[in-house]
Amino acid sequence: MQKLQLYISGERIDLFKDEQVSISLSQQDYKDPSKIFTEFTKTFTIPASKENNKIFSHYYNFNITNGFDARDKVEASIELNNIPYKQGFVALNGVELKNNKAYAYKITFYGNTINLNKVFRDDDLTVLSGQLDDAYGLVYNYQNIEAKLQGTVGDVIIAPLITHTDQLYYDSGTHTSLDGNLYYTSGVGHSHGVMWDELKFAIKVSTVIDAIETYYGAVGFNLPEFSDDFFGNVSNTQFNNLYLWLHRKKGKVEPTQQLAYYSTQVSIFERTQFTQYEDATTVEGGTTIVLFLEPNLYNNLDLFVLAADAAIPYYVTIISSTQGILWTSTVAAGSRSFSKADFGTLAVGSYYVEVWTETAMTFTNVTWDFSSNALTPDGNFGWTATYQTNPLNVSARYFNATIEFDFLPSQQIPTIKVIDFMNGLFKMFNLTAYYDNQPLLVNGNTNTDFGKIKIQTLDSFYSTNFNTWDISEYISIDKSQVNVGLPYTEIAFGYEGIQTLLASTFSKENSTSWAALKYSGGERLTGPNTSYTISLPFEHMQFERLFDQANSNSTTIQYGRFVDDNQESYLGKPLLFYPVKQTNGTEISFLRTTSSHVALDDYIIPSNSRLLDPAVSTENINFNAEVNEYTGASGFTGTLFANYYNSYISDVFNLQRRITKVSAYLPLNMIYKLQMNDVMTINNQDYIINTANINLISGKATLELLNKV
Repeated sequence: MQKLQLYISGERIDLFKDEQVSISLSQQDYKDPSKIFTEFTKTFTIPASKENNKIFSHYYNFNITNGFDARDKVEASIELNNIPYKQGFVALNGVELKNNKAYAYKITFYGNTINLNKVFRDDDLTVLSGQLDDAYGLVYNYQNIEAKLQGTVGDVIIAPLITHTDQLYYDSGTHTSLDGNLYYTSGVGHSHGVMWDELKFAIKVSTVIDAIETYYGAVGFNLPEFSDDFFGNVSNTQFNNLYLWLHRKKGKVEPTQQLAYYSTQVSIFERTQFTQYEDATTVEGGTTIVLFLEPNLYNNLDLFVLAADAAIPYYVTIISSTQGILWTSTVAAGSRSFSKADFGTLAVGSYYVEVWTETAMTFTNVTWDFSSNALTPDGNFGWTATYQTNPLNVSARYFNATIEFDFLPSQQIPTIKVIDFMNGLFKMFNLTAYYDNQPLLVNGNTNTDFGKIKIQTLDSFYSTNFNTWDISEYISIDKSQVNVGLPYTEIAFGYEGIQTLLASTFSKENSTSWAALKYSGGERLTGPNTSYTISLPFEHMQFERLFDQANSNSTTIQYGRFVDDNQESYLGKPLLFYPVKQTNGTEISFLRTTSSHVALDDYIIPSNSRLLDPAVSTENINFNAEVNEYTGASGFTGTLFANYYNSYISDVFNLQRRITKVSAYLPLNMIYKLQMNDVMTINNQDYIINTANINLISGKATLELLNKV
């Protein structure tokens, strides 16, 4: 019998002497392969003792203000015989009363990986403004689109040949001004081709992952670092070459109102940085540094307009890097002043100022004064709170507000929750994640991933098991089960977004979704079980290679048209794709204006295969091995299913597969070290662990095991 110790927020919890605590372990249940599991305990009770009442703030008394918040989980840890066992979180489920007095608290323990949902909450990708906009924001104009269309695969920002509305084609025999004919001919009257503002930028998916890790790894979120097994693996080309199209609204990027206002960040205020230190907050503006303890008590924003521009209307926004636009002024002209009375007290955080105008204008000065209680060092290496009588003054002299549209990635990134984006990638590559709590590897070396969120493909997870345990002597032989191992008749793999024109047409003509796959082990099974669906929350386009309509000759041009089956601009799901650089290819006509065009023979085309030659790479993001849009041939066999699902799923459908349920009394040293990718051996037969339920007091375990086939 073991002794269990439970700590909540560092405080030890009193336990009932006879309370049995069982923990359930599972990494990826074969019955539900798209979900990632973590350890949790069954709900158990702890006494309403004096110490526990203090920790839970007498939760049964709802008249207590600012008491324990049961809406959220709190950090917790479990020890067995005073040796650390698991770290995670505890949720308070309720309080049991006897004779109208508190008797026991009902709680549940969750393993550390549950922190992903806790941290991400309902945030969407726009929260990454501080990580993406400063480094990768750029003016949306033909110069930058042209440069990024001819960019390098691997650059963080590119402009692929994907139009938001217009149809492109190639015809060397006809010339109609201002249509989508990409054939280039110089001279007046031949201004046709792809208009620059039909294209949008795209960003590397790995950069978005880095931004998520940085943002949620900061103080206040404390997300553990991701391991480099998958996301940080430089040789992982099938992931690292993937891009996300920056498409947040259908049609054009710019605002569609009759009078378009363009925003310009006040450069000196751009992304004011805040850093935590000794309960203080560093505010950097220009070269001045002040340490603030409290929200700003004094706050004043002044804008002084050049006399020649005094009649130009404009408005101002104050934007939080985490919450978006906090305040918007009215539209007016001339010099103006705003204060805390207008936009309220600003809490500790990161802010910037934008000026919006429909006509370019100049400000002789923009000044932002603010002050508060600050920490200053005392003579004993401590800190003293002092009110700042002289406000911090940050000024931008002769600031120019332009009428060029700033393309900020966080404002153009598709609308999707962070957790849904991450789950989509996990499903896409059949990833699994867990908190790595093993300080040492099996060989005794230090585990460099200790304390990180370990992210691996499922195949890698099972191939790098920590231990092999022979549990033959611990098995209870009085009762066991050997059950049918197949929980469903087929698994369907596909994308939620297949509504763009060509993908939708393919689905209608072929009675199956574009790039989707239904797997049943090569047989039409008629068992009583149902089908299972793994669907990615992304758009999946079918791209089009262009041929010269005058003579049917092939070109090196492939493009995507993001419209629906009515050929209207389409919002859709977030689009993932591979970029392929065409060098010295077929010239395309690029329209800088309605009357100015240039020839480009270097440009980036979109693709569902990482490369265009299957002899070099077969990797692609289809589930089914489709005929390649560019080559018109098969051979791209490195599908998502083949590379990431096949070995695991084919085992599930194997005729020899069984699910075995046994009971065993496991020794304490095994309970401490047991990992879900360990191998269990019973009478010389090896098994992988599907689920385990372990009584932490008695050591009795109920195991669901899959025989290795």
